[in-house]
Amino acid sequence: MELAGKKALLICVETGKGFPCSDSLQELEDLCRTLEINVYDKLIQKRDRPDPVFFVGSGKLQRIAEAVKNGEVNLIIVDDELTPVQHRNLEEHLKCLVMDRTQIILEIFANHATTAEGKLQVELARLAYELPRLRGKGLFLSNPGGGVGTRGPGEKILELDKRKIKDRISHLRRELKKLTLNRANIRKARLESGYPIISIVGYTNAGKSTLLSRLAREESILVSSKLFSTLNPATRRVKMPGGRIFLFSDTVGFIRKLPHTLIEAFRSTLEEVLFADLLVVLVDASDPFYNDKLKATFGVLEEIRASEKPKMVVFNKIDEVPFERLEMLKLEHPSGHFISAKTGQGIPEFLETVEKFVLSNEPCIVVNVDVTMVHELEKLREFITVTPIVESFENSEKLRFKICGPESVLKKMKKYFEGGHEDNGTKGLD
Repeated sequence: MELAGKKALLICVETGKGFPCSDSLQELEDLCRTLEINVYDKLIQKRDRPDPVFFVGSGKLQRIAEAVKNGEVNLIIVDDELTPVQHRNLEEHLKCLVMDRTQIILEIFANHATTAEGKLQVELARLAYELPRLRGKGLFLSNPGGGVGTRGPGEKILELDKRKIKDRISHLRRELKKLTLNRANIRKARLESGYPIISIVGYTNAGKSTLLSRLAREESILVSSKLFSTLNPATRRVKMPGGRIFLFSDTVGFIRKLPHTLIEAFRSTLEEVLFADLLVVLVDASDPFYNDKLKATFGVLEEIRASEKPKMVVFNKIDEVPFERLEMLKLEHPSGHFISAKTGQGIPEFLETVEKFVLSNEPCIVVNVDVTMVHELEKLREFITVTPIVESFENSEKLRFKICGPESVLKKMKKYFEGGHEDNGTKGLD
């Protein structure tokens, strides 16, 4: 759908519950900017609940109709998900294109999908959204010649359209299942590699891709100020301060009122975080509404069953925060970490904290290694942490080491080095 250049009127109903319209409409305007839609004006109506027929009351509806009639706007965008009835009634009454927040987000996802999997996921989400709204599209609504208990050609065509969409949805799910199996194989290989996995999650535009680019010291990762610029997770090897290699991944950005159809379609992508050793929850420290967005992030994590994963809250973009405000944030969030992915400020301390957390939760074993094989341990230092244990052996040809690392690596080492045994009483590094 070509939306660039359209003049839009944004509408929000303030019920006193949830997020204030002023904040929500600003975010909707940012979404519109990503699609190059020009926002002409914003309209807020205070009501206990949206009108079930037209979403807004008669007075505001008349004002909207006048703006359309006068040529001031040619697109109405509602900051909520409209019911099929509301959508149909608004378009028929206003004689103008009407979209809701869900459609805008779906449109952005469609524009940014580049991989085969991403395109299938977006199409599935769009069709799941459109299916119950076919009648609201103005498709063959007449029923010429139809009497009581009969169906005219319009209804028959509508049923055919629904059947086609359902068939397409089934096909897309089958194709995505194949890709999900492929993703599972890649994930299995990654888990067996022995590298700890760190997932960077957070609200859209919090700077996840910028952080990953900084950690990986490369420019190939797409970094953009546009919302939802990253739909496909990127994973990079990062050398930690102690010499170990960790895998860092970014994810699809979260947002308030993230359409359920999108969560379902992208579930296999979002659920990658379930296999992480640690979630880095990135927050835009310069955003005055960061707390609401942090709550929204935790809400999405709960929906994908990742709320119990170990988390580290990291405030990004501190280079854009005045000193007094930054000091206040540190007081309000004493366990938080503060960085600038753009300038690199706080990154070394951040990596040390991540490394310390992961290592403190790793299992350990003690192995007796022949002196002629000590060099074999050196080859594995990117996978493991090696600590010599000073003890006297009757056989001076053996040395004892405490080795901590991923369980998959320790199992292989236990087999490789004769005399290895588990040190069940030891967790992490002393």
